[in-house]
Amino acid sequence: MEIYKPDLKIIDLLRKQKFTISAEVIPPRNGTAQNEIFTQVSDLIQAGAQFLSVTKGAGGSLRAGSLPIAQAIKDHFKVPAIAHFTCRDLTPEEVENQLMDHHYFGIRNILGLRGDPPTGVSDWSPKPGSYPYAYQLIEQIQNLNQGQFLERTGFQSQAKTKTEFCIGAAAYPDEKNEKPRIDYFIQKIQAGAEYGITQMIYDADSYNRFCDDLAKKGFDIPILPGARILKSQKQADRMRDKFGIHIPDSYYSKLPLEENHEMAIEVFLKFVDKLKSAGAPGLHVFVLVDTQASCEVIKSLKNN
Repeated sequence: MEIYKPDLKIIDLLRKQKFTISAEVIPPRNGTAQNEIFTQVSDLIQAGAQFLSVTKGAGGSLRAGSLPIAQAIKDHFKVPAIAHFTCRDLTPEEVENQLMDHHYFGIRNILGLRGDPPTGVSDWSPKPGSYPYAYQLIEQIQNLNQGQFLERTGFQSQAKTKTEFCIGAAAYPDEKNEKPRIDYFIQKIQAGAEYGITQMIYDADSYNRFCDDLAKKGFDIPILPGARILKSQKQADRMRDKFGIHIPDSYYSKLPLEENHEMAIEVFLKFVDKLKSAGAPGLHVFVLVDTQASCEVIKSLKNN
């Protein structure tokens, strides 16, 4: 009996379509109304988003709900969902148990991430025994896909049913040093990652170089560029200061000084054209609170 239908794997969707349009949503803060996130999800799907990813609360932000939101996207809204999964502060045993929760619910798409330390805690260190690197999490997920589960002392091993996760990984094309930019991502591919999603990116040349550098080393998996619609240079300044996002002058100079909805969308769509020319397999829109602008961009891309 199949209670929860297994999701469509993102890698299969990427292989079938020349250019996909997708979006990333953030769970609401604990204690706030749940209906807003599902209204946002509905609006994005009606606009034309072909799949959605759901972030995991980062930096001690107290945002639960990643799993049930992903499951609702899959079962209620009938589009594939990627559940972000962070390993920082989880032991391998906790990782396995939580991944099995995802598998029971039919979640098949996991974005394997290390996760960020709590915001503003300078002396924080991860829990002893937890994974310090994302590739270790990805390796464990791949082991589950091969039927290799953790063994409990004193219990005899039995035949295991393999999981069927499609594994994604974070990519950092704007990272200046080659080792964390290229070599660390290759580690993730070798561990089992089948596709990548970039951090917030606004430089098509940087994206193109990243993909070329991977190809030169013999690695060729779909890399989805991710970006948020910036409505003004002031907003871009805040993104630079808060998150260290690289925004080249070629993009920044075209943004209005003050918020201008139409101009911001025009600048963003021209950037997407450059990503398409660079061979990007799709666009992943980081929505945050910009639902209206994100929907307009998605509709425009869907109709072109």
